[in-house]
Amino acid sequence: MLSAIISILLTSQESNALYIPQGKNADVSLIGTQEKILPYLAGSGPYFQYQADYGIPKTAPDGCQMTHVQLVGRHGERYPSKSLGKKLFNTWYKISNYTEASSNGSVSFLSEDYTFFIQDTNNLEKLTTPENILDPINPYTGEMDAKKHAREFLASYGDLMENCTTFPVFCTSSRRVHDTAQFFIDALGDDFNATLEIISEEPSAGANTIAALNSCPAWNESTYSNVTDSYSDDYLQGISSRLNNENKGLNLTSDDAYNLFSWCAFEINVRGYSDVCNVFTPEELVHFQYYDDLTSYYQMGPGYPLIQSVGANLLNASVKLLKESDTAQQKAWMSFTHDTDIVNYMTTIGLFDNGEQLDPSGVTFVNNIYHKSWMTPQGARLYTQKYQCSNESYVRYVLNDKVIPLMSCSDGPGFSCPINEFYDYAESRMNGTNFYNDCEVQQVSNNTELTFYWDYKNTTYNATLLDQ
Repeated sequence: MLSAIISILLTSQESNALYIPQGKNADVSLIGTQEKILPYLAGSGPYFQYQADYGIPKTAPDGCQMTHVQLVGRHGERYPSKSLGKKLFNTWYKISNYTEASSNGSVSFLSEDYTFFIQDTNNLEKLTTPENILDPINPYTGEMDAKKHAREFLASYGDLMENCTTFPVFCTSSRRVHDTAQFFIDALGDDFNATLEIISEEPSAGANTIAALNSCPAWNESTYSNVTDSYSDDYLQGISSRLNNENKGLNLTSDDAYNLFSWCAFEINVRGYSDVCNVFTPEELVHFQYYDDLTSYYQMGPGYPLIQSVGANLLNASVKLLKESDTAQQKAWMSFTHDTDIVNYMTTIGLFDNGEQLDPSGVTFVNNIYHKSWMTPQGARLYTQKYQCSNESYVRYVLNDKVIPLMSCSDGPGFSCPINEFYDYAESRMNGTNFYNDCEVQQVSNNTELTFYWDYKNTTYNATLLDQ
């Protein structure tokens, strides 16, 4: 049975789906009650606001006027990927075969006619919607997240769109990213004519992409594996040992324990809550979050010097849009991509790079500002704001509804950076980087620069959608 399921997981979307019969109805009193755990789930769970609140309003300061905004958003809440789905099914079937008798302790709920949250393998990789979730009152669907975000966007930046009601929205060629962008557009309403420009995330896109890491053959996720692998997995061994002791003969491994965290996160996306989340102690959640921070830091963030060049591809385009903004008719720019690309982008900006490297010998509590799950939950959104106060312009960033001042340039109104100082700052962050050369992009593409923000009117951007 398990081998057949795994085979289905690896086939195309057009194949017949696996259907798992539903069990009892969900306990509606539990739906939407686990928000306190979301910051510990490696960004796999539903959207939440950035956890560090400096008390700075995200609106323009008194006496200032917003003049330009750029949004780079992550796709909304989704089902697991096919590769992760395979791992979750392995763990699920190990447990479900055991619970033919009964289960005890923190997994006792599995004996109570429990329904595994992946009912249809065709949903793997996809955004969650009211049509594919397990309970219609689940508040965490990717579709509704995108639509709510769009309405909030209008409330905050609608004035910038009054004189430009026809505009492009950009997305990568990932189906879930595309669907997020389309739901966002739909919720903007009939007053706007937004065209969705689908930018390829295949390696052949080269520099003309929102997903630059895919076009970077020089990048290797294992480059600093000696650092990340040195982090102790005692917390995982503790989880598996505890569950095995409570249920003699269960034989869960550390890998199974690790999978339970993803099970918890993605089940919340689909069901609205997850009993599996109650398996973990607070200490285990902190360890899991920190290991995710550590992995992201040394694979996608400041701990990997090459990422400075990867993120520069998008930052360079962002700066160019800012410099053109005073004379450009379009004042609001919207792009959608993956969490990895946003992390790369923020790394080059330097939002969470204080020069303190994450320590793999144990959880770093002091001077640690790098929390990946806070930065890129499902539906994450990074805004670049430009506003004018008197005759001067200023720039700042808003991440997941919270203003994040630049560490070395925040003495403007609302803890912003004066525009010319910002241009100098951005140049210093990109100094010495060359995405095309540093990433050896010539191995996969001849596209040397990002052009889609400027040539979309004369170039067809309608890349084939990918289930990834």
